[in-house]
Amino acid sequence: MYIEFIATTIEDALLIEKSGADRIELVCALTEGGLTPSYALIEAVVSSVSIPVNVMVRPHSQSFQYSPDDLSIMKNDIKIISSLGANGVVLGVLNEKNEINQIYLEELLTACEGLEITFHRAIDDTPDPVRAAEMLAQYPEITTILTSGGHGDFLTRMQTIHQMKKACGDISILVGSGLNKDNILSIHSELNTGYYHFGTAVRKNSSLIEGVQLDKAKEIVNMLKIY
Repeated sequence: MYIEFIATTIEDALLIEKSGADRIELVCALTEGGLTPSYALIEAVVSSVSIPVNVMVRPHSQSFQYSPDDLSIMKNDIKIISSLGANGVVLGVLNEKNEINQIYLEELLTACEGLEITFHRAIDDTPDPVRAAEMLAQYPEITTILTSGGHGDFLTRMQTIHQMKKACGDISILVGSGLNKDNILSIHSELNTGYYHFGTAVRKNSSLIEGVQLDKAKEIVNMLKIY
C-alpha cells in the first residue's frame, strides 16, 4: 500500500510525514489544480522531511497544451528541481487534439534523468485514457500514472482504470481525485492498485485553501495500512 498526499506548504509536508504517508506531491495553487511551487519552498520541504517529495511541473493552468516557451520553462524547472534534491516530478503534456504530445514528452523525459516521473491527470483529458496509458508504457522512465479513470460516471471510470492497469505494463497506477475516508476502502476493494493519492480529503474542512489536518491524514493512513 502506497499513500501520497498533496502539500502546498512546509507545514503541510511536516504533517504529511508525521501521518505516516509514503510520499508528498508538492504543488502551489491547488485551486487551479496544482502548479509548480517556488524553488525556496521545494528546497525547504526537501530538507525538512525524509519521505520522498515529487514536485509538480506545470507552468500555468490554462490547459495541458504548451508553447515552445512553456516547454523551455518546464525543462529549466526540472533541472532546478533535481538540483534541490527532490525525488521526482509530476508532469503531463497534450497536443491540440488532447492526445499525449510525444515530442514534448520525450524532451521532458530527457531532462528528468535520475528523477521518478509521474504522468499526471492530463491523461484523463485524452480521448482514450487506456490507449494513452498503453503509449506511456513504452517509456521506462515513467514510473507512475496519476488518474481518476477519465471523466464520467463512477462505474465507467473504475472500468477504465482496470483497463489502464492492464495496458500500462510496469507503470504504477496512482488513483486520485475524489478519494476520501468514506469511499477509499470500497474503491480499493474494486481496484486493488495499492497506490492512492489524496488532496482535500486530508485538509481542514476539505478545503482547497486550508492546511493538512493531522488526524484526518492519520485516519486514512491507518485505514489503508491495516487493510
